[in-house]
Amino acid sequence: MFTLPTSLSPRSALLGYSGDNFQHAWFLWYFARAVTHLHNPFYTNLIYYPATVNLAWSTLDPLAGFLALPLSLTLGPVAAYNLSIILQLALGVFFARVLCLRICGNEVAALIGGMCFGFSPFLMAHALGHLSLVTAFPIPLFLLALDSLLSARDANWKHGVLLGLALFLTALSHYNYTVICLMLMAAVVIIRLVTEGPKLAARTWKSFCWAGGTFLILFSPILGMLVGSSADRPSPRPLDHIQQYSADVFGFLIPSWNHILLGHFAKGLDLKLFVAGFEGTVYASPVILCFAVLGFLKRRGINNSWGIQAAIIGSLFYLLSLGPALRFFGKQTAFPGPAALLYHFPSVRFLSAPARFQVITALCLAILCSIGLAVLLKKFDKKWQQRAIPAVAATLLLLDLLTIPFPKASIADPAWSPDSTTPAERCVLPEALQKGTIVTFPLTHWPYSMKSTWMQVTDQGRYSLVDGYLSYTPDRVWNDYYGNPILRSLLLLQGEFPGSIDTSADGVAAPAAFRSLNASAAVVFDSPWHDAAVKYLETVLQQTGQSAGSCTVFAIPPPVAVPRE
Repeated sequence: MFTLPTSLSPRSALLGYSGDNFQHAWFLWYFARAVTHLHNPFYTNLIYYPATVNLAWSTLDPLAGFLALPLSLTLGPVAAYNLSIILQLALGVFFARVLCLRICGNEVAALIGGMCFGFSPFLMAHALGHLSLVTAFPIPLFLLALDSLLSARDANWKHGVLLGLALFLTALSHYNYTVICLMLMAAVVIIRLVTEGPKLAARTWKSFCWAGGTFLILFSPILGMLVGSSADRPSPRPLDHIQQYSADVFGFLIPSWNHILLGHFAKGLDLKLFVAGFEGTVYASPVILCFAVLGFLKRRGINNSWGIQAAIIGSLFYLLSLGPALRFFGKQTAFPGPAALLYHFPSVRFLSAPARFQVITALCLAILCSIGLAVLLKKFDKKWQQRAIPAVAATLLLLDLLTIPFPKASIADPAWSPDSTTPAERCVLPEALQKGTIVTFPLTHWPYSMKSTWMQVTDQGRYSLVDGYLSYTPDRVWNDYYGNPILRSLLLLQGEFPGSIDTSADGVAAPAAFRSLNASAAVVFDSPWHDAAVKYLETVLQQTGQSAGSCTVFAIPPPVAVPRE
C-alpha cells in the first residue's frame, strides 16, 4: 500500500527518485554477483577501472544484499531492489512492534506503534533512494536487546552476545546507525544509572563486555578493510556539507512534497526549507505527536520508566539532528547547535547527515505512541471502543504517512525526467563492444554516473567502467583520472576544472591512454556537453560516432601489433 502503484509491477520501474536508488540497486546486483562468483563483495574493479575500489567505505548494505540474495538471483535487479524496499519497511514495522509490545504490553497499541516507526516520515523519505537507511530494523532489535540486558536480574553472557549481534546487524546496514546506536546505548545507560544507582553497573558490566567482544569479533574483518590501507581511506565530509544536511529547527512541522494532504502546501514554501532534499526530512506526524504526548502524560498507568526515557532520548536526538549550526525555517544562522562540539572532530564527519539522528526520535515517538494508545484502550474497555480507537488511529496515520503515488524512476534511462517531452530511451551498447572497459561521458557527474552503472547492470556486467558512483571515493581514483590524458581532457570538457585541451597531443597519446584502460568503447550520453565530446572523440579517434539509442558510441580499435624483426 505504501509503495503503490509500482509495488503491483515491481519489474516496471525503480521505486523512488532517480538517483541513489540506482546506486543501491547496483549494490544488490554486485553483492549477488560477487557471492555467486566467490569474490569478496567489499572490493571491485567493475567501476573506476583500473583501480580496485574498497566498497567497505561506501553504503554497500550487505545486510539488505544478503536478505535480497534469492530475489537477485531469480527475479533480477529491479524486482530485487523494489521488493527489498518493501521488505525493509515491513521488518522495521515488525521489530518496532516487538519492542513496543515489551514496553506497553498491548498487542494492538504495539502494532500501531510499529507502524509509527516503520512508516515514519523519516523512513518513507529515505525509501525514495536510500535502501541502507531504510534497513533500520536492527535499531529496535538493538534497543530490545539492551532493555532485556538492563532489566535482567541476573544479566549473563547470553544477554551480552545478543546485544553484540544486534549492534553488528546495524553495521551491516549502515555504519551511521552503529554510531547512533552506541550513542543511544550511552544515553539509556546514563538514565538508568541515575534512577537505579551503581548496582546497575555491578549487575551488567560482564554482559556489556560480552557484547563488546561479540561485536568486535564479528566486525573485525570489515574494520580491517576500513582502516587497513591508507590509500583506500577517503576524506571526511567538509563542514558546509554537514550543515546542509542538518535538520531545520522547525523541521518537525514541515511535511514533504509527497504528503498526501499537505504536499501542495509544502511545495509552496520557501525552497531554502528543503536544501537537504529528502535527507532533511524530520517531519513528525501530528497524529503521532498527539498520541506520544498522551503516552508521556499518562505513562504511569503503563510504563513510567520508558515513558520518561523515550521523551528524554527522543528530544536529545532531535537536537543532535539540527547539526553544528541552527537553521530556522530555512534561514541559516551562526548560532551553534547541540551537535557543534561533536562535529568539531573530523572523524565524526563521516556521519555526514546530522538529520539521520532523527531515526531515534522516530523510534522514541513510536514507543510513546504505543503507550498512549495502550492507555486509551485500557480506559475504554468496551468491545466497540476497543475496535474504534485503533481503527481511527490507523486511518489518521494513513492520511498523514501514506504517499500515493509513490515516486518511480525509469529503468530505461536513469537520467530521464518525468517532465521530459520525449519518452525514456536506453543507451544500447552493441554486444560486440561489451568487453574490456567502457569509457563513459560525462565522467563522475550525476545523473550520468547512475546511467553508466545501470547500463552495466543491464548488460549483466560483461565489462568494467572507468566511471562510477560511490558515497566515498578515495583520492587515488582522481589521481588516476588526471594522469590519463584522454580522461583529463574529458573532465576539462565538462568543466570539472579550468584548463585547455590539446587535441593534436591527445590524438598521439590516445592509443596508449586507451590501452592502459583496456578500453573497448567510448560512450557519450545525451548531456549539455554531448556535441563537444562527440567532436573531440571524432578528432582523437579519427572516426565517426554511431548513434545507439540515447547515446553515441565509438568503437576503440585494438592496439596494432608491431612485427618483430
